[in-house]
Amino acid sequence: MKVIMDSDSLIKLTKAKAKETVLKNIEVHIPPKVFEEVVKIPKEEGYPDAFLIEENLKRGLLAIGKSGEDQHVEEMITRLRIGYSEADVFRLYKSGSFDIISSDDRRFLKIIDALDVPYIIPSALIVYLLDKNILSRADAKMYINNLKKMISEEEYYLAIREVE
Repeated sequence: MKVIMDSDSLIKLTKAKAKETVLKNIEVHIPPKVFEEVVKIPKEEGYPDAFLIEENLKRGLLAIGKSGEDQHVEEMITRLRIGYSEADVFRLYKSGSFDIISSDDRRFLKIIDALDVPYIIPSALIVYLLDKNILSRADAKMYINNLKKMISEEEYYLAIREVE
């Protein structure tokens, strides 16, 4: 599976300690503006997660994807008022051969859902890895529990039910 990940998804998976496992088993790309949000700016401010994500880039577990200019896509972004890094995620999805977008930004998810763009939330990525026999039930449950404070109750209970 070839995934474009936004800042929200990448940060949540990092804080849940699931990022390494996800990146080793799924091809993940981030656009340049997500790189700025999760590495460049936070690194200057001394956030340790930024250094971990940068290391993933250096090791080739994460790639920065570049998108081309497409007037139709730019008009959609403007008309739909898609935000800064989410706009870059959308551009990248529209310009490449990606399977899915990973995000947990509710507003962005509503927009891409209405456009029939496939998406997956961080907890569902963990369930996906369990279904593919990459994660044990115990590890999947641990990661979902690590996400608990960062996701909605509904999302948590749906995910934990899948792993138990």
